[in-house]
Amino acid sequence: MSQWLLPENVEDLLPNQAKQLEIYRRQLLDLYAENGYQLVIPSLLEYADSLNAFGKDLDLDTFKVVDQLSGRMMGVSSDLTTQTSRIDSQLNKENKKNKLCYAGPVLRTNSSITQSRELYQVGVEYFGESDISADIEVQKILINSLKLIEIDDITLDINHLDIYNQLILNFNLSAQDKIDVADALMIKDKVQLIKILNKYNKNNARDKIIDLVDFYGDKAILDEILKLIPNNKEVKFIIDKLKSLYDVLIKEGIKISFDFSDIRGYQYHSGLIFSAYSSNYSTAIAQGGRYDNINSNYKNNRPATGFSMDLRFIINQMKV
Repeated sequence: MSQWLLPENVEDLLPNQAKQLEIYRRQLLDLYAENGYQLVIPSLLEYADSLNAFGKDLDLDTFKVVDQLSGRMMGVSSDLTTQTSRIDSQLNKENKKNKLCYAGPVLRTNSSITQSRELYQVGVEYFGESDISADIEVQKILINSLKLIEIDDITLDINHLDIYNQLILNFNLSAQDKIDVADALMIKDKVQLIKILNKYNKNNARDKIIDLVDFYGDKAILDEILKLIPNNKEVKFIIDKLKSLYDVLIKEGIKISFDFSDIRGYQYHSGLIFSAYSSNYSTAIAQGGRYDNINSNYKNNRPATGFSMDLRFIINQMKV
């Protein structure tokens, strides 16, 4: 084997690509600073114990090494969002709001065909504000970020995980079934959902979970959710918030859709989540949402929302 070969699904950035990434990085960090977000640079290494607190998916994505000094297992940074949350827990001495941003490389053990295992993750995180105004601010900054890097054909795909959570409360799912139901719902596999949920002999509740697969569309789909889960004050409150969010964001000149079967990141996300798409890209170009109380491992429960995107993926798809 040639000593010049790189591992599978990693690559160098050549001069034109590296130059474009650096231009975008500087412009984005300037945009975030203008909106009051302070730059942080998380460590490349983190003890595996703390990473495990953020869910199985993150743990599986993390390259692990043994610390020769302590003998403890460490992980190479695979997600700057969770590390920034840890930094917030250190900064949060008086329960104040924190607005933080970051830009740096991360490594993932797994990747898709179109994405490298090495990402250049850029994003913002807003800590300490539970009001929907924080979600609106973060999503507006995301939209402006994409426009700044010359992506104008934007679709924002939105979900609220509490809709799924309300429906799944009707079942006392085993730990494995929780994982299997979530996986089947995300790939819209009705056959697998029926197979799993039939074990619980709750046909009406089962059918509502199955129906979520088809709950995708524009603002009109929100009223369909109210029909699916009638006379539920919490669901009504969520739908009202989503309608108000839609009315604000549609003015930004983007397309907005809702997908109530997209529950990716459910292990540490909570409430409102979103993904950004463009017709010129093979998959989501940015993702984000709420992850309230993710700092519970550090005894610092508080609301948080944000987004991140992979500049490497964007540059590669641009064919610079």
